[in-house]
Amino acid sequence: MWSHGLDARKHLHIAVQPVTAEVRARYGGLRSEQLQARMLADGDEPDITEVEQFCEQARELFRAITDSSPEHRS
Repeated sequence: MWSHGLDARKHLHIAVQPVTAEVRARYGGLRSEQLQARMLADGDEPDITEVEQFCEQARELFRAITDSSPEHRS
Protein backbone atom coordinates (compact mmCIF):
# COMPACT_ATOMS: atom_id res chain seq x y z
CA MET A 1 0.00 0.00 0.00
CA TRP A 2 1.49 3.32 -1.03
CA SER A 3 0.12 6.80 -0.46
CA HIS A 4 1.58 10.12 -1.46
CA GLY A 5 0.62 13.64 -2.33
CA LEU A 6 0.33 17.11 -0.88
CA ASP A 7 -1.07 17.49 2.62
CA ALA A 8 -4.39 18.74 1.24
CA ARG A 9 -4.81 15.90 -1.28
CA LYS A 10 -3.67 12.34 -1.12
CA HIS A 11 -4.46 9.22 -3.01
CA LEU A 12 -3.75 5.60 -2.33
CA HIS A 13 -2.22 2.81 -4.39
CA ILE A 14 -2.93 -0.77 -3.39
CA ALA A 15 -0.83 -3.43 -5.06
CA VAL A 16 -2.07 -7.00 -5.08
CA GLN A 17 0.94 -9.19 -5.62
CA PRO A 18 0.74 -12.94 -5.15
CA VAL A 19 3.99 -14.02 -3.56
CA THR A 20 5.02 -17.57 -2.78
CA ALA A 21 7.94 -18.84 -0.73
CA GLU A 22 9.57 -19.76 -4.04
CA VAL A 23 9.32 -16.17 -5.32
CA ARG A 24 10.75 -14.76 -2.07
CA ALA A 25 13.62 -17.26 -2.18
CA ARG A 26 14.37 -16.32 -5.79
CA TYR A 27 14.74 -12.69 -4.66
CA GLY A 28 16.83 -13.34 -1.58
CA GLY A 29 13.97 -13.12 0.91
CA LEU A 30 12.87 -9.61 -0.05
CA ARG A 31 9.36 -8.56 0.96
CA SER A 32 6.84 -5.82 0.27
CA GLU A 33 7.88 -2.84 -1.83
CA GLN A 34 11.50 -4.01 -2.06
CA LEU A 35 10.35 -7.29 -3.62
CA GLN A 36 7.94 -5.51 -5.94
CA ALA A 37 10.60 -3.02 -7.07
CA ARG A 38 13.12 -5.77 -7.78
CA MET A 39 10.57 -7.86 -9.68
CA LEU A 40 9.60 -4.85 -11.81
CA ALA A 41 13.24 -3.98 -12.47
CA ASP A 42 13.84 -7.57 -13.57
CA GLY A 43 10.79 -7.55 -15.86
CA ASP A 44 9.20 -10.32 -13.78
CA GLU A 45 5.55 -9.67 -14.56
CA PRO A 46 2.49 -11.86 -14.01
CA ASP A 47 0.73 -13.61 -16.87
CA ILE A 48 -1.85 -11.19 -18.32
CA THR A 49 -4.54 -13.88 -18.47
CA GLU A 50 -4.11 -14.57 -14.76
CA VAL A 51 -4.30 -10.84 -14.01
CA GLU A 52 -7.52 -10.50 -16.01
CA GLN A 53 -9.04 -13.51 -14.23
CA PHE A 54 -8.12 -12.09 -10.84
CA CYS A 55 -9.56 -8.67 -11.75
CA GLU A 56 -12.87 -10.21 -12.80
CA GLN A 57 -13.08 -12.20 -9.55
CA ALA A 58 -12.29 -9.05 -7.56
CA ARG A 59 -14.98 -7.08 -9.44
CA GLU A 60 -17.54 -9.76 -8.60
CA LEU A 61 -16.51 -9.76 -4.95
CA PHE A 62 -16.64 -5.96 -4.68
CA ARG A 63 -20.03 -5.97 -6.42
CA ALA A 64 -21.35 -8.57 -3.95
CA ILE A 65 -20.03 -6.56 -0.99
CA THR A 66 -21.56 -3.35 -2.30
CA ASP A 67 -24.89 -5.03 -3.04
CA SER A 68 -25.04 -6.43 0.49
CA SER A 69 -24.31 -3.10 2.22
CA PRO A 70 -27.15 -1.71 4.40
CA GLU A 71 -27.93 1.23 2.09
CA HIS A 72 -28.60 -1.22 -0.78
CA ARG A 73 -30.86 -3.53 1.23
CA SER A 74 -33.85 -1.18 1.64
